[in-house]
Amino acid sequence: MIVLLRHCRPAGGDGLCVGRTPLQLSADGELQARALAEELGAVPFARLCSSPAIRARHTLGPLAERLGMPVEILPELDEIDMGAWDGLAFADIRERFPEEYAARGRRFGCFRAPGGENFEDVADRVMVALEQLAEGKLPVLVATHAGVIRTALCRVTGHPLDDLFRFKPGYARCTVLRREGNGLALEADDLDAGSIRALF
Repeated sequence: MIVLLRHCRPAGGDGLCVGRTPLQLSADGELQARALAEELGAVPFARLCSSPAIRARHTLGPLAERLGMPVEILPELDEIDMGAWDGLAFADIRERFPEEYAARGRRFGCFRAPGGENFEDVADRVMVALEQLAEGKLPVLVATHAGVIRTALCRVTGHPLDDLFRFKPGYARCTVLRREGNGLALEADDLDAGSIRALF
């Protein structure tokens, strides 16, 4: 199994277009990370992997320390690159780029901010990385992002990427994928860490 864990609650970011914008964990997020270490410390993960983002790496820090395991950094599982919009307030984006902002609302999957990615790009890189993980030692825990989890869920369930916001991965919540034939399938989503522990 591959367990996709959305990072814990970050500090700041409210009202901002956050893709690659560096955010630390909030005080609540740090508490969540420590609670995850308690809940998941007994799960026999073969690998711990993370997006390069600070908020993802710090989410796994307490668990990695508890288990005495390294955290492998996987750039392919970083959040979407929002290019020139990254870190801007959505109110500013609506004012400065009204036509582009409206286009984004109509077609989430294929919209690309200037200098950034679209969700088709994200899905392509994410699925290659997940399929490679599925061929290695399992189970794997991956700390990653809402955009990554949403695109993976669209791909494995057959939903179009324009519908990616139908999936709502919460902070410190888990999505479980399993190997099925030559691909991946959804085992469960929106699980807390205690539910993951109960699977083993």
